[in-house]
Amino acid sequence: MEVKIENDAAIIDQNDLRELVGKLLSKVGVPSEDAAQVADVMVTSDLRGVESHGVRWLDIYLKRILAGSVKPVTDLKTIREKAAYVLLDAQGGLGQVAMRRGMDLGIEKAKTAGICAVAVCNSNHCGALAFYAEMATKANMAAMVMTNSTPLMAPWGGVTLSIGTNPIAFGFPTEKNPVILDMATSASARGKVFVAAQKGNKLPDGVALNKDGEPTTDPKEALEGILLPVGGPKGYGLSLIIDIMAGIMTGSNFGQTITSLYGDLKTPQNIGHFAVVINIDDFIPLQEFFVGMQQSREQLKGSKLAKGYSEIFLPGEIELNTKLSRENSGVVIPASTWAVLSDLKEKMGV
Repeated sequence: MEVKIENDAAIIDQNDLRELVGKLLSKVGVPSEDAAQVADVMVTSDLRGVESHGVRWLDIYLKRILAGSVKPVTDLKTIREKAAYVLLDAQGGLGQVAMRRGMDLGIEKAKTAGICAVAVCNSNHCGALAFYAEMATKANMAAMVMTNSTPLMAPWGGVTLSIGTNPIAFGFPTEKNPVILDMATSASARGKVFVAAQKGNKLPDGVALNKDGEPTTDPKEALEGILLPVGGPKGYGLSLIIDIMAGIMTGSNFGQTITSLYGDLKTPQNIGHFAVVINIDDFIPLQEFFVGMQQSREQLKGSKLAKGYSEIFLPGEIELNTKLSRENSGVVIPASTWAVLSDLKEKMGV
């Protein structure tokens, strides 16, 4: 495996990185097919330049599997099912495996029902939601995907950690590249704060409070403190709605009942995921939809530019450009993340 170190970054061929991640997961009992699926979700995030949700998660996944809070074999069980709805139990398995299977099932159901709601309970961290939204767009369908998570934010006006950075993603196909919006409901995803701490970078103002409830730009203080919601009370409200839909409504843990991903390795998190898959052709002829999407794109791209900007981007476009570039030049990850992977490789005999 050839790895090039440049400044604080490691550059690796995507196939080599997928193979390494898959082998490390297999070492702790994850079936090879499932390990490849988890590796695909993580490496795809790094390809898209979203290193906060990439292979840096592998270390904590392995620790939780070894501690018994995550089961290496994801034995997905159907609890309830109707023509346009399914509730799945991940039974403590890997979130990526559960969500990929859930999305596959939702896409198939939407082909006949027009729309399908997919709910997953008793699951774990599933990585970047953009991956699952894009699964639907590849089938010429639209999707809304959400998950709840460890409480890292306080309710608006409070300082007690009570709600997650609960992300939400949307995906829409076009004749060329899909429109993908994937966002945390916090001003910054925790993963990005973690990466900033690794690199020694400061955070922008308005992202976090320290443990005493005071504003901070120090990512290490932020990791021990409170992340702020995007858009103030609006972000808090949206995070709560996701906690209700992905958590309470699926029978999963929610709010303060979700244990720390890093601080409590032995207790299962039992988080929930929720997705809606829409067969666009059942609502509007697909080609007509594509025409509308192209007109929307042209209108947005044709906007007069504000001072300091050189181009208008649609959601997901910057990540797609990064992905296309890195598919040829190699995946870029922090050198510190590669150091962790190298250490795991040596210790686990891969």
